[in-house]
Amino acid sequence: MAMKPSRPGGQPTTKLPVGRPKGAPSTIVNVRLPLTLVAELDRYLDRLEGQTGLKANRGMIARRALELFLASHAATDATVREG
Repeated sequence: MAMKPSRPGGQPTTKLPVGRPKGAPSTIVNVRLPLTLVAELDRYLDRLEGQTGLKANRGMIARRALELFLASHAATDATVREG
């Protein structure tokens, strides 16, 4: 008979959702990053979790950073064209 895996203390593990996230269609983009940058990102995630109590991961932070980067450059480009 198969047993369900459990955490220390006998609590059953919760099943995490799998598959594509809900929302806009997306794809996976592989990016090679220097280990120093990954370490800095991990330290930031640890600080963020400690400050907010919320879980975040590298992908979430990278997506948000890219969105902000592109938005700031779009705003700069629009300002340059107007001036």
